[in-house]
Amino acid sequence: MAGVRRSDFTEAMKKEMYPWYFESYDETPTVYESLFDIQQSNAAYEKFTSAIGLGDLLEKPEGEDLVADSPMESYTIVCKNRTFGRQVRFSYESVKDTQKVADLLKATVGTWGQSTARTKDKWYVQLFNYGAYTAGHAVFNNTISGVIDDSSGNFIYDGNPFFYSAHPDKVGNTYANATASGSLTHTNLKTVYTTYTSTNNRDERGQIVTITPDTLLIPPALLFTAKVILANTAIPGSADNDVNVLANIVNPIVWPRLTDTDAWFLGKAKMGLMALNRQEAIFEFFQDETNKDFYATIFLRWGGCVTNWRYWYSSNLATS
Repeated sequence: MAGVRRSDFTEAMKKEMYPWYFESYDETPTVYESLFDIQQSNAAYEKFTSAIGLGDLLEKPEGEDLVADSPMESYTIVCKNRTFGRQVRFSYESVKDTQKVADLLKATVGTWGQSTARTKDKWYVQLFNYGAYTAGHAVFNNTISGVIDDSSGNFIYDGNPFFYSAHPDKVGNTYANATASGSLTHTNLKTVYTTYTSTNNRDERGQIVTITPDTLLIPPALLFTAKVILANTAIPGSADNDVNVLANIVNPIVWPRLTDTDAWFLGKAKMGLMALNRQEAIFEFFQDETNKDFYATIFLRWGGCVTNWRYWYSSNLATS
């Protein structure tokens, strides 16, 4: 902006904005922080390959050479940092005629503190809300024009929706981490749990690995249903008083920002999902000399991506 002017007054206000912001930031709880593996980033993007593992060790007969193992090419995962921000304009008159300018600015920055937590939570929940879209979604696209190309486009690293019926591995097998229609019931949760731990427990070479879910992610509408399934020692609705094998087997987490009111997710917290912190809030407060008005700005950078679909399974999730 032309004619930007800084003064002792604007610099003093800028310094005050930071404590005002963090004072209100902690007041707004988020859900994504309990589900995503949060990592610090110092670049425009992070790029890495998905874990693929090597084959089993082989017994070496005496006097013979070790059998060589060949690494296999895995999937490339790109996770870009995105830029977020906002600007507020204060007229020259409003600043000069307000007896308590600091209070006016504090109210604005305090709102930004709440907005940041809310915006992050709303952004990260998109990976679930749009995770089964057959057409994909821009939230999964990590291309930075002129910098890095994400060949998977609007899908996750294997070129498919996050929640999909035929995720391929590198040796010709396919796996499903989505059930198109399956309400949250004792039977359906047990079926998904079994698939999660007994079928999808394979790496990219088809080797058995151990993955155990600990989270049942649900919208508010399914809270009481989840409690009935997980909190009873006997199977709900059973006249035989059979032992409930699902009692407390996972922790129910309610995410009010989930848009599909009857969809539910089985997963492992802090696994398969990455959240990047590139740049914490940066504030500016300055005067435009051409019109004498004052401007306050906030600027942040963060990103996120799916790093391993195997740790999450969806049921009843909309595909468009």
